[in-house]
Formats: sequence, structure tokens, C-alpha cells
Amino acid sequence: MNPISLESLSFWASASNRIDSNVSAHLRSHIDSLGLKKTQQLDAHALVKVFFFRRSLRLKLSDTYLAKVWQMSLRNVQNRLQQLEQAGLIKRLTGKAKRTADGFRQDRRIVLLVGKKSQQLNLQAKPAVDNSTQRMKAKPKMPYVDYLSLQAKVSKGSFAFFLRQNNANPKTMGYLLSHIHQRIRNRPDVLESVLFDAEAQKLKDSRLIGFMVNEIKTRTVL
Repeated sequence: MNPISLESLSFWASASNRIDSNVSAHLRSHIDSLGLKKTQQLDAHALVKVFFFRRSLRLKLSDTYLAKVWQMSLRNVQNRLQQLEQAGLIKRLTGKAKRTADGFRQDRRIVLLVGKKSQQLNLQAKPAVDNSTQRMKAKPKMPYVDYLSLQAKVSKGSFAFFLRQNNANPKTMGYLLSHIHQRIRNRPDVLESVLFDAEAQKLKDSRLIGFMVNEIKTRTVL
């Protein structure tokens, strides 16, 4: 199993090159000392690279996102998280359940436990990107689907930027930024999941926009 083969995560190679060699050696040694099986070690290294890229020790990572990273089922994601938590690599923090239009929703944060050398990793205790709605005035430094995993809401500005980047028809922008955005503005997890599925099918431009609209309508309720 190759957990980092997704095209959307190809930035990991370049990100890893920017990590100090001593820090990399420390983390490799730390993971090796946890007594994990080979597949668990591979997934542990892949998860750590996500934390390094986002420069944070605490991230909101959905099961859907991790299933793509680790190339496994959603059910196995929970098992893997439990294994890594029991080994002492991560800690899961779960917030109170909140009522939404689709029922109850519970936020979860994953904390990377790196011991006394955490201050040397140039990572922040708080996310580098605020988990609230963030304005997007320029091209993001990460894929939009990764940006969504850090957000509590989908801002209209970031959604408009994404639509323009994918050549949405200007005549449909009003509809997309009103009716469609209304469906997912409080559900970045839904849009993230839809875009992952679109990416798996290698959809672009008009095909991507059409697929996204249909899937959002199917997966959300006004």
C-alpha cells in the first residue's frame, strides 16, 4: 500500500525537502520506537507529513480525507487512528455535538504528540490556518480540498475563487454563489468529500462543476 500516491498530495515530496534533517531523523526514530507494524508505520509517516505541510500540531482532518491519504475504507480509518493513538503518536480531541440542518455534527481535532522536541519542529500548537472562515484573496498555498479540511465554514470568497480557477460559466456564477453555496457554507466536509470524488474521476472545468453541483444537491438538505 502506498499512502502518498495521490496526485493531490504530490506537494509532500517538496515539503519534506524543507524539513530539517535532524528533525526528520528524530521523527523517524520516534515512529520506529512505537513498535508499529510496517503498514502502520507507513501510515504514521504519511500522517506526520500532513502536519509538517500545514505547520501545526493540531489539525481537523476528516475521515474522508484520511481515507484518501491512507487509501483505505472509512471503517479502517477509525481502526488506524485508534492504533496510532494507543501507540502514543496522536491524541484525538472531540468537541461537543452541534445541531445542524442535517442533524448533529461533532468536530474532531487530531494532535500530533512529538515529545520534548516539539518546539524544534517549527510547528504551532494552534493551526496555522484558523478553523473559522478565512478570506482567500490569492491562490492558496495548498490544494483547495486541503484548505477545506481546516475550515469550519466555506466562505463565499474562497468558493468563488475555486469556481473561477475551474472556469465556471460566468452566467452561472450567481446561482452557484447563492443557491449552491447556501447548501455547503456550513458543511466544508461535504464539499471536501465531493471534490475528492471528483478528483478520483479526474474531472476538470465544466465536468467538475457539473458533478459538484449534482453531488451537493444529493448530499445536502435545505
